[in-house]
Amino acid sequence: MKKVMYAIVLLASASAVYAADYGSAGCGLGSMLFKENDMSQILAATTNGTSANQTFAMTSGTLNCNNKGLVKVAMARQSYIEANYKQIAKEAAWGKGEYINNLAYLYGYTGEKTVEFASILQKNYNSIFASNDAGKALNEINRLTSN
Repeated sequence: MKKVMYAIVLLASASAVYAADYGSAGCGLGSMLFKENDMSQILAATTNGTSANQTFAMTSGTLNCNNKGLVKVAMARQSYIEANYKQIAKEAAWGKGEYINNLAYLYGYTGEKTVEFASILQKNYNSIFASNDAGKALNEINRLTSN
């Protein structure tokens, strides 16, 4: 409990980085609801995290996210692949899954087109994941999807 309280105090006292029209919690629904002070940035970050809206906002340029923000689509893709590489590789072999659906969204495949994206990954599994390297996988996915 002491560690949690220490983290909250540390976050509340940290100076916010204002890169666009949002605070240190980043763009997203939280930035729209909570703008006033450092303590509200904790609430903003919690809102962004629990509502899972930040990736959508960055991709679509909504909810205070725009090209002036800190993370662009290419960086979001790279970060997502690096953070979830093993699960993405596993689901790509299956040809479906939550991680694949989220990655598809980052590549602009929505709705029924996520099946098409999953199929691309499954058919090209060996060329994408053979080297067991997230960076090479990213480059190969970019090449295959032309994004």
